[in-house]
Amino acid sequence: MNAVRSVLLLALLATGTVACGSSSPPAAAQPPCAGGDGVNGPVPAGSVPGDVVTATEIDPTGADGSPSPGYPTGGTVHRVLYVSTSADESDLVLVCGTVTLPVDGPTRDEAGRSRVFAWAHGTQGLEQQCLPSSDPEQGIWGPMPGGIQTVAWGSLFGKHEGDPSNGQLQYAVDQGWIVATADYQPPDTYVIGRVAGANVLDSIRAAQQLADREFPGSTGTGSDVVVAGHSQGGHAALWTAQIADPYLSATGTSADQLRIVGVEALAPAANFVVQPERQPGTELGDGLADREMHQSIPLLGLPIPALELQIGPALFSFIFGSWSQFSATRSPAAGSVTPAGPDTGALPLDAVATPEGQATVAAIMPLCLLSSDATKVKQAAAPYRNAGTNQMLVPELWNLPPDYSAGEYFRGGVDRTCATNPASLRGWCEWILWNMPGPLGDNPFPKAPTSGGRIVPLLIAQGTNDTVIHCVAPDDLPSAEVPSVADCTSRALYESLVEEYCPPEGVRGSMQLRVFRKGPNSPADHLSVPGQMAARKLDRSSEDLTYEGSPSHAFVEAAFDGSLGEGCSAEVLNP
Repeated sequence: MNAVRSVLLLALLATGTVACGSSSPPAAAQPPCAGGDGVNGPVPAGSVPGDVVTATEIDPTGADGSPSPGYPTGGTVHRVLYVSTSADESDLVLVCGTVTLPVDGPTRDEAGRSRVFAWAHGTQGLEQQCLPSSDPEQGIWGPMPGGIQTVAWGSLFGKHEGDPSNGQLQYAVDQGWIVATADYQPPDTYVIGRVAGANVLDSIRAAQQLADREFPGSTGTGSDVVVAGHSQGGHAALWTAQIADPYLSATGTSADQLRIVGVEALAPAANFVVQPERQPGTELGDGLADREMHQSIPLLGLPIPALELQIGPALFSFIFGSWSQFSATRSPAAGSVTPAGPDTGALPLDAVATPEGQATVAAIMPLCLLSSDATKVKQAAAPYRNAGTNQMLVPELWNLPPDYSAGEYFRGGVDRTCATNPASLRGWCEWILWNMPGPLGDNPFPKAPTSGGRIVPLLIAQGTNDTVIHCVAPDDLPSAEVPSVADCTSRALYESLVEEYCPPEGVRGSMQLRVFRKGPNSPADHLSVPGQMAARKLDRSSEDLTYEGSPSHAFVEAAFDGSLGEGCSAEVLNP
């Protein structure tokens, strides 16, 4: 759920004004990720999670032979095929990602430790050709939120971008850090937290291994790691730290070798369903799934049906399609330490989706969101703007009001359905609860980001005009106040974690919730948050569009230095 960095492309396609090249077809999967010996191919005998199978340095020039804007100066980017796991810690698979190394090798601190910045990407599609390593100009050193290089004020037509030389990736290279990015295992693991977390952890181990191959001994006594991600990637970043201790222990890496020192979750997918008995101030219907289900996103800020994206059907196609396929083909072994899901057996798609909905799932699952496929996603989801005539999900989930009129917004019925736990949907509800990050998730993993038995400093950030990962400030809320648990997914996640970080008996760790309010200096929407967190000031002037001095920079540096202190705080960055 990054949901849709391609919103601008969709808008241009809808109005017929797309420029040449903007509607390019999806990128092809690239060697060594492509082919029968690539992603999801046979794992070499004797391999263990985190092993590099093949690594190829990526050419820093674009298709026309000119330097690719944003490719980090003083660094090299490598496309890496590595070993990870899927259904459990023993289910080995090949996945892909990238590793960026400083040309002179990683630096080490006084204790002999290297530093790794790990980026978890947002929604780009499920197939390998959709994922960042296949198109690194977009997904790695490209602009936020797809890549991690360009800082920005605003979004869409109001966006002011900084120069890549002042971006986050360039900063990391300048400091001598290693940068690891994981694609996640394609094509059916969307928002399956344990798989994404394992893929990220193993991308970090692969990055350490590659660094030591290129510069022997460069990772020293181990690596300190900050994991960051946006939307789907925020969910993945949280899961990376939640499974780190049991997963690394089960797969042979000590906490000293890979020590997570910070997690930055930007508009993370969370609070899929609400549980009012555990979340004071909420009621059934406040969960993310219900808020998102019938949401139309005006692509140009205008409520014109032809220029709207039905975000719920688009993302639900990825979720329901993935979970149905994955649960039918991969089962955790009995006694596994890190199972990818509850023991429900296969999840039948026809239990949640109507025949029309099943056809939509099949149409959307193969599509990429950063290419000309974006308009196909929009077209496939468009019929559900009339939720009465076209119904994607079974009635109890679709929750159609008896007096519904075409185009009307209403909430779905997932919260209510899962609260009653009907037999026909019990397995699906168990998977929803299992994949929720934080203490409200029903799974056997630590309930907060943890590394080496220590709670990990956490920064959660979101805009309060975010209709994708729902966080919308009521009109009458004072500008300096953070929206409530019922109105903001990130606030709900934060409040659920307060007991872990700041229990009544004493503070245990550092947790920050930072939000942007909509106003002259911020659109506060879903797409703008990564760029704004990476900008020194919320200002249109180019000199302030630099990563150094930004909220993200302050958190990452303090996390590496161990200087964040303890305590929980929630505040508006631009009151």
